Amino acid sequence: MHCELYQLETRELSLSLDSKMLSSKEIDDLVPGGKGDWRGGIYTPSDGRAEPSIATTAMARSAIAKGAIMVQDCAVRTLSTSAGKVCCVVTEKGEIRCDQVLLAGGAWSRRFLGNHGISLPTLPLVCSVLRTKPMEGPSEISVGGPDFLFRKHQDGGFIITQRSALDAHITLDHLLIGWRYLSQLRTQGGFLRTSFGKEFFRDLKLAHRWKANSKSPFEQIRTLDPAANPGLNNEALTNLRKAWPIFNQAIIEESWAGVIDITPDSNPIIDRTNTLPGLTIATGFSGQGVGTGPAAGQLGSWAAWQLAADIVTNAEPIIDPTPYKFERL
Repeated sequence: MHCELYQLETRELSLSLDSKMLSSKEIDDLVPGGKGDWRGGIYTPSDGRAEPSIATTAMARSAIAKGAIMVQDCAVRTLSTSAGKVCCVVTEKGEIRCDQVLLAGGAWSRRFLGNHGISLPTLPLVCSVLRTKPMEGPSEISVGGPDFLFRKHQDGGFIITQRSALDAHITLDHLLIGWRYLSQLRTQGGFLRTSFGKEFFRDLKLAHRWKANSKSPFEQIRTLDPAANPGLNNEALTNLRKAWPIFNQAIIEESWAGVIDITPDSNPIIDRTNTLPGLTIATGFSGQGVGTGPAAGQLGSWAAWQLAADIVTNAEPIIDPTPYKFERL
């Protein structure tokens, strides 16, 4: 355990963060009232938290202020090419002429690219979350334990999830490319709650190939909105109550779930595609999309315009893009 904490601290210090190792007493000082027998932890004082609905809205407004145009309730069906390069985005409402496209389609990206003959190695997992009614808690600090995670919500309640459990509803893609995840399964397979049922057949009914003039899967299912798993949410709350008994007073206000697109190494893909010039991919964030979104957007923009940037401004990426190359997978 101490070795793992030391490795985490060393990695985070290499990123110029203010992370530090904590003793069990220091944990109790920062998050009092705990009953867990913690050997230690990692704390980063500069860490922040954000409400996704507020943060993403603010990002959109900032982009609009800088000249971006947002088109809502309009599915992109496919891309058109000319001379082997992207020349047009085909939407359900018409065409948008362009020569550069950034695909940030999350869990939909694999199906979208598959229609263009590009195999993107991502698989969907489902994370369940709950929010409590407003209550007194042990700390304003966001805390992650082995089998729970909690953070303060803006309304005074807490967001809680089972940190070591995700639902894996088997689909055809799991059978086709699951072998790419064998190394992860060896070390983290216990995190998965695997099931085979109606989700397999619902996914099977969605087209894997379609034409620009036909209705796409993204018009059939506008929003991926899976049902929360009450069993996992109850596990999270039970585990948290054992660690911090103050959560015995917690009352669940709301539960929901979200689809996470996982890559074989849990790192995103932010790179141009060699098979379809003009297309850049920014996807596979493996549950970290909101926090890394702004930096990923900047890196994705650099990848999309790299040639022009090199010629005109000699721009360099904000970080080394090598770990996010498509070809690594």
